[in-house]
Amino acid sequence: MTTARRRVVVEHVGGPEVLRVVTDAAPEPGPGQVRLRVLAAGLARADLLMRAGCYPGPAPRPPFVAGWDATGIVDACGPGAEPSWAGRRALALTLTGGHASHVVVPESGLVAVPDGVDTAAAACLPLNYLTAYEMLHHAARVRPGERVLVHGAAGAVGTAVLDVGRLLGAETYGVARPADRRLVQSFGASHVDRSGWDRMRADVVLDPVGGAHVRRSFRALRPGGRLVAYGFLADGASPLGGLARRRLWDALPNGRRAAFYRLSVAARRNPRRLNTATAALVAALAAGRLRPVVAACVPLDATAEAHRLLAAGTLRGKVLLAP
Repeated sequence: MTTARRRVVVEHVGGPEVLRVVTDAAPEPGPGQVRLRVLAAGLARADLLMRAGCYPGPAPRPPFVAGWDATGIVDACGPGAEPSWAGRRALALTLTGGHASHVVVPESGLVAVPDGVDTAAAACLPLNYLTAYEMLHHAARVRPGERVLVHGAAGAVGTAVLDVGRLLGAETYGVARPADRRLVQSFGASHVDRSGWDRMRADVVLDPVGGAHVRRSFRALRPGGRLVAYGFLADGASPLGGLARRRLWDALPNGRRAAFYRLSVAARRNPRRLNTATAALVAALAAGRLRPVVAACVPLDATAEAHRLLAAGTLRGKVLLAP
């Protein structure tokens, strides 16, 4: 019996009105693959940029289905995949295709979600918390007691960084609007006003803004400090390009260093490391040591409205789609 699938298709470049919910047959998993019946999928700003045709990096060409991650129940296993996955909750980093009722993923990319763990909270982990974990543990190599300055601290990645940084024993400082002071402080972080943060002397600065903004981030670094420019704007963090830019940033004065981080690159180069990190995050969530912030959970049919909500910049935390 064929299983029906619903998916949100970006038919062509444009505003949220170009999104269309299409019903067709769900794909069957191939060798070493499983199929997830999606319960929650994350919506990211990168999805909005891809839809608008201004994503600053490799992006699928229309028509395509966006969606970096998916959390759901395994409803089919392909040849060679472990049959015991069937009926279990799991999550996966998909990079594309997550905004659908069903998605096929490699079994090797699955991480089980234990009983008792909230599905919406788990759905915050594959993209946002994994990015935070990677930056703190690998790109910046944060040590307990170090001062970490976090830009966009009230957003989906920002709150994840504050949460994971707290577990690391870092001294975190969140740059956010005055209205977000309580949210930032709820993670044990110090709130920093957006007008005066560059007077700090931090061990680590995490900057998703890019461009000229990183010059101010450098001013906030102490000697020997590290800057991580991350996300889809990381490659635009300097007017220089490619290898020349990296050589310049590797030779910064006062022993300072810079790193560029993109989760999509890490997913291609180090999938096993990312899978191990995701499993560690799920275990921490199951133990009650993490508390993801869910800004909204929107039905799949209202994906266009979810795009508008995220673009407005008024939500705090993770926006999810619920097929």
